[in-house]
Amino acid sequence: MSDLKALHTDASYEPTLDEWNHLVHEGGAAYKSELTSRTVFESELFGMNTYILMSMMEDYLRVPDRIRTILSHATPAELVRRALPIGNKRSFINLAAMPLHYMTGRELYVDLGENSLADGLEDQLTVLEFWREATIAMRTDGVLYNMDADPPNSSHVVSDELLVEIRGHLLPADDEHKSAIRKFGARLTAYAFLENCDARTAVCDTGPYQLEDGSFLALRETCADGDGDFPWLDGIRETLPFHHFVIAHRLPASVKMDNNVWGTAWFTPSDYQADIIETRVFTTDGGVLRPLDLAELAEATAAIRKAHRALYQRLAETDPQVRNLYATSMYAWKLKAWARLAGCYDEIDWTVSDSIQQSYEKFQDPDLALSLIGGIFVPQDRDSCFRPIGG
Repeated sequence: MSDLKALHTDASYEPTLDEWNHLVHEGGAAYKSELTSRTVFESELFGMNTYILMSMMEDYLRVPDRIRTILSHATPAELVRRALPIGNKRSFINLAAMPLHYMTGRELYVDLGENSLADGLEDQLTVLEFWREATIAMRTDGVLYNMDADPPNSSHVVSDELLVEIRGHLLPADDEHKSAIRKFGARLTAYAFLENCDARTAVCDTGPYQLEDGSFLALRETCADGDGDFPWLDGIRETLPFHHFVIAHRLPASVKMDNNVWGTAWFTPSDYQADIIETRVFTTDGGVLRPLDLAELAEATAAIRKAHRALYQRLAETDPQVRNLYATSMYAWKLKAWARLAGCYDEIDWTVSDSIQQSYEKFQDPDLALSLIGGIFVPQDRDSCFRPIGG
């Protein structure tokens, strides 16, 4: 690469097509590796392969114009600076997924014979430029991908000042606090997955944030829908006392944290909860980081448990094709939080394209869906999910 540091850290630097393709290949290779080894998942309510195909093709159709509308109001860096870097749906997992899902949509249209590899360069660069500039503004570690960070497979978005604030509120991880936070975290994660149609998009890990004594902080952001983005939550979201959370753990050096390309962490040992030194749950509702006490945590846990039951019953009684449209919409709405912050939410058409809605009958065929998913996510003829852009 001619200037890797500028590519990773200088938003004013204009990458060459070769440099863009370096980033496309690097992201696609990490994506393939993770999808091959770690993400086999089934859902009893949602046809995962079907809605993945539909949503990523929808991204390819819609994301560039939605980004252009947002850019007419603010730059990515301005948007990042307007709000906390944690505890919202503009999280690192949301941002990292943006080009990965969009480029997967591009591959699907090519494999289906509807586009060629040379098509759509201007749109592709619009998406990549937004992702790169927002990532440079969001990260504090001078890289674009977690695998390139120090330590490898980590992500850092919290400033030194915010880190000091978080540490100042941590409490010793006695049995009472660990038990309460473990129960809360399990309930919240399960509910967030169900809200997001059994996808992980509302649960984001950043860290490890290394501390001077050798220990580190691990941050988990989990955001429920508090803004009315998901219509399938109408009447349920209102029952939750809080919607945006950050769970902070201080862990010893004997625990290892690996954070994959889109922001999901694995710990060694896997039962790291026994090793937590200090911990705290924060809410970021209203854009302010506020620690919760045990009574508030108990209230939130009970409310989330009740909301989970209500949502599961609602979704179980929903027609499968409608559930699939919910899931397709959810995955294709990653820019909603950015548009709200930019003040242009109502200027964007958020409905799913007619062609994508009509593709449900085709893509619900499990053999077709699986063959397309396999050909894109684990291609046998290359080490990256994505082929070069620009022809």
